[in-house]
Amino acid sequence: MDATVTDAADRARLQIIRADELVTRTLDRVEETTDMVQKTVVSPVRQFSGLIQGVTAGIEFLLGSLGRRNGGSRGARRPVPQDEMFI
Repeated sequence: MDATVTDAADRARLQIIRADELVTRTLDRVEETTDMVQKTVVSPVRQFSGLIQGVTAGIEFLLGSLGRRNGGSRGARRPVPQDEMFI
């Protein structure tokens, strides 16, 4: 009886070790895959998004300054002639 219990305990211990190694390998692969996706997909998307935002801000600035320079009403206030002022 003692030999049977010892054998069962040894087998259970071996299976637990195997399961632990399997989980460890799986988690390592998930971590490697996450790092690879981060480097190959997420980082370039963020860089491209930043570039587009910069270009958009530059174009908006240029269009805004051109509009003010050419007398556009975009954000610019019209001067009031002196005879139309109300005191």
